[in-house]
Amino acid sequence: MLPIQSETHWVYKTAQITRIGWFVIHLLILVIFLSASPFFWLLLPLFFAAFLIPQWSGIKADSFGVNHYPFLELTFSGLFLIVGCYFTGEYSSFLAYPALCAGIYSRPGKERWFLWSGFAVAPFLAVLAIGLNHIGMGVIDGLFFFGIGLAVAKVLEAEKKTQILLGENRRQNQLLEEYAKQIEKVTLLEERNRLAKDLHDTVGHTFTSVIMGLDAASFLIGTAPEKAQEQVDRLSDVMRRSLGELRTHIHQISPVGEQEELSAQLKKVTDQFVLHTKTEILFEHAGPQEINISSQGSITFVRCLQEALTNAVRHGHANKIVVILQEEAVCVSLTIKDNGIGMSSVKYGFGLNGMKERMESLQGGLTIESKPQAGTVVTCFLPVIASRLKGEAG
Repeated sequence: MLPIQSETHWVYKTAQITRIGWFVIHLLILVIFLSASPFFWLLLPLFFAAFLIPQWSGIKADSFGVNHYPFLELTFSGLFLIVGCYFTGEYSSFLAYPALCAGIYSRPGKERWFLWSGFAVAPFLAVLAIGLNHIGMGVIDGLFFFGIGLAVAKVLEAEKKTQILLGENRRQNQLLEEYAKQIEKVTLLEERNRLAKDLHDTVGHTFTSVIMGLDAASFLIGTAPEKAQEQVDRLSDVMRRSLGELRTHIHQISPVGEQEELSAQLKKVTDQFVLHTKTEILFEHAGPQEINISSQGSITFVRCLQEALTNAVRHGHANKIVVILQEEAVCVSLTIKDNGIGMSSVKYGFGLNGMKERMESLQGGLTIESKPQAGTVVTCFLPVIASRLKGEAG
């Protein structure tokens, strides 16, 4: 066993202090009752060996005495018991407490069974040394008290495992807290990116419409002031609605009231775009019936249509656009065809990447086909079978 000052658990400290008291009592008995006996000077060295060697044979956790304390206790205390009983002719319960300490300090494994057997046999050898007529209940002292010590050792081992588990739980909780903080940062970043895409689509689409409308109004000021004033008034209404939509995105306010059908929402976008840009747009709705999808799916289609129309006019210089909404039982697709200048290779900028990410986040997709001087075809699709795109309940 370790020195008392090195032990960290009160059970081990108490066991050592009690052991010292146990040996002091037996030393007094030895001095008082056996000091006049001729074998006193033989028993006294054996007594101090049984007292000192097991308890003070090591001061480090990996020393021989600490690692083999129960065996040292069995060897020296058992030897003193047998020799003492032989010379005195009387049986003693001296081995009881050393057996208890040996059980407390025993380690898991087969050595426990050997020790238990040893402490059970030592009292029988002591009885044999003085005669079987002295046999009594004391013969089970070693067996009984080592068992008690073994039970205490099991409790201490369970407590140690519990402490380890608690420490691991605390460590895992810290990791979870750190992970939660990282998730919060990622979520905030994703939300920021999503809002940036919404603002880009909304503001970009509106500004394109308003700029082209203002350009048209500037030509009408000299020739048709009344029409120019009407144009400016319409553009003012557009900017007010755009400001309201911008505030909605910023404050994340969900639209109240009954959700408008997707075809009506897309038709409204195309009508406003035609009104302000004078672009010819043909809107077609194909499908057996109107399929209700979630507000998130509807907003995604609206934003993609706005981005596609803006790109067709701003970059493709298109003046004719065909918008086709195809609704089927398992899929909703939106196709935007323009007669613009097209492009040799599709380059995904901020807007197109936003469109693609919006679709993919809802298990959908985006395809773009374009050839120089042959226009561009943008197709967006979302699966209706995805639960998130089904009609929202309640």
